[in-house]
Amino acid sequence: MEMQILLFGIALPSFVGAAFGIWFIRRKQAGGLDCFFGFALASALFLSAISEESLIHFAVLNRWLWFPLSILVCASIVALGAFFTNSPGARTLVVLTSTISAAVLLNIPSWEILINRLFLGVGAATSAILLAQVVKRRKNISTYLALSLSLIGLSVLTMLSGFAKLAIPIGAVSVCLGIISVVHVAIQSQSLHRGVDLSGAVVIASIATLGAATGFGYDTTNLPISSWVIAAIAPLGLWMGELPMIRSRTILSAWARICGCAILAATAILIAALLLSSNSHSLSE
Repeated sequence: MEMQILLFGIALPSFVGAAFGIWFIRRKQAGGLDCFFGFALASALFLSAISEESLIHFAVLNRWLWFPLSILVCASIVALGAFFTNSPGARTLVVLTSTISAAVLLNIPSWEILINRLFLGVGAATSAILLAQVVKRRKNISTYLALSLSLIGLSVLTMLSGFAKLAIPIGAVSVCLGIISVVHVAIQSQSLHRGVDLSGAVVIASIATLGAATGFGYDTTNLPISSWVIAAIAPLGLWMGELPMIRSRTILSAWARICGCAILAATAILIAALLLSSNSHSLSE
């Protein structure tokens, strides 16, 4: 069973997503659709999720599958929006539309009330807009590695919450980003016209935000809300490399981005682990 999960839940989906993403960042032309990177990550998430559960009657039996499906919808909307417009204002509207649409589909426990899902979508859009401002300027290994670490934190958190089915697809996306970072080092001498584009930023922010919301909805260990919130914003740790005293120093800025995401991810896990340890100690007494 463990080997099957490793192969079909993590290895194959992450390699498919990485292959798609690597093809995208190695494109020679600077123009084109701003959609491929987001689809690469969304496909890795979706393939990993359906390797565990069937889509048959999922709306009743496996409602958590609304999460990977909502991410696919998000990637589709932002791709179409990027195709038809280039203006900043219009693209902001595209981001809002994509994340809110994804959040509305997230009909899972603790999120049945529509207004709550709307606020969740706005939160994901805010995170996506902030993330997009960093990734469009930083097309190097530190960006991919930092984002990979940020999602590892969420994957571990969902595992601690008792919902391993969700941890595996999120972990697959994290591995996908890790593979891309390794390949990025191997081809860094070539001309790379793209990094994590708008759709990539939107999808990563949505995975973090909606993934944390899904984990919270299925949490069986009553982890503190602060852990889920920190995990949701962990990708924004990239902004640590944009601090005034750091951003002009290439190496220092790169390490700051990695550390920023790693610190947020580790903090979310630490808070959850301390609570579980405290509860375990109380029960033993």
